[in-house]
Amino acid sequence: MHTSRVFFKISDVVNHPLRNYPRYGKTTVVKNLRYGEGKYRRMDFYFSPEIADENGKLPVFFNVHGGGFVCGGKRYRSGIARRYAAKGFFVVNIDYSLAPKHKFPEGTRDCITALDSLAGFSERFPQMDTDTIIISGDSAGGYYAAHAVSAIYSDTLVKELDLPEYTAAKPKALLNFFTPFDPVKCLDNPAPMGITEDIGVCLFGTSSGDSLPYPENFISVPSCVTDEWCPVCIIAGERDMFCGGQEREMAAALERAGVEYSMYVAREKGDAHCTHLYPFMRGTPKIFAAADEFLENILKERIS
Repeated sequence: MHTSRVFFKISDVVNHPLRNYPRYGKTTVVKNLRYGEGKYRRMDFYFSPEIADENGKLPVFFNVHGGGFVCGGKRYRSGIARRYAAKGFFVVNIDYSLAPKHKFPEGTRDCITALDSLAGFSERFPQMDTDTIIISGDSAGGYYAAHAVSAIYSDTLVKELDLPEYTAAKPKALLNFFTPFDPVKCLDNPAPMGITEDIGVCLFGTSSGDSLPYPENFISVPSCVTDEWCPVCIIAGERDMFCGGQEREMAAALERAGVEYSMYVAREKGDAHCTHLYPFMRGTPKIFAAADEFLENILKERIS
């Protein structure tokens, strides 16, 4: 039994009611739509047709859950999905293949496959504006969301990692919550019960950076940033024990490439890894205010 799986499974079960109790008004929910074969390749749609634009369309908010790469599920992000549906998005909340059975880069592969599949649902769900896609995720899901964006803008990455070709519209933005942009660097962060080391074993088959299955520049998102990237919003935590500090390297990479970005670092009392998942936390309103301002600016371009 992997300690990381035990830790994150307990976290999911215990925190589920604390994270997902708000309902945010009336929302249509369609669950377990398949985007591929297997147990994990399913997604849920959340949307509120009555707040669609004049053309009856809602921009897509594509959400990837966290869980240390080894656990979690779309059901544990129903609160986030409902929140953004109430904000006027067509939320696509996905499951993806988990380690250790499915190692890197299977999660990235699933994200791209799910995004490519959306066009096949456009007739059944005409409210979905597949020309306006925001990609988002938290923690491990934030990494896979960002790594999928890396692949969207890099033929080399697609070829070297044997990823599917991206056929959907280029994303309008990437929104990351408490993301380990380079999970290899997380392996050096001490954590209770050896969790980070165990994640390395689950995700890469090794806890040593010297014996990774791929060159680290194919794993590290900052190494993949180019000037073609969409705008990015980084939400990070000053006291994040898992990936704190990685936001600085990501911001520097975006700066060098000339990519538009914004960053908010949570510093309120109690702010830690993925504070935003807890609606009652003191710092949560400020986190979402920063994220919402970024999204509003992105969507202004859609309207203009």
